[in-house]
Amino acid sequence: MANLVCWRCGASLKDLPLPITRLMQCKACNADLHVCRMCQFYNPGLHQKCDHDMAEPAREVDIANFCDYFKPRADAYTATEKSRADAARAQLEALFGGDDKTGATDKDAQQSAKDRFDSLFKD
Repeated sequence: MANLVCWRCGASLKDLPLPITRLMQCKACNADLHVCRMCQFYNPGLHQKCDHDMAEPAREVDIANFCDYFKPRADAYTATEKSRADAARAQLEALFGGDDKTGATDKDAQQSAKDRFDSLFKD
């Protein structure tokens, strides 16, 4: 079997004994590992998210379940979750003036933000 990685953080699971049981968790992020998102049959494009004919659909795809058809897949981790979070954080910093790279002090940044705000309401 290919080198498995955690579906949530991408940490290697090569030291993990197989088969993956319901109670196993990632040592790096404590994510449950016997979950739909870690399974070969997981298909987010389907209504029930499972491509197996006999499996019952899970209510939560990222919480440990008792599915007897679970087969871990090596490519379960996708960096899109992290990149979405990073993109959202960058947008918030741009909107609210997060890290100022110009070397301005907090007081300067606050005054600049106040000046921009005040300019919106000037006649």
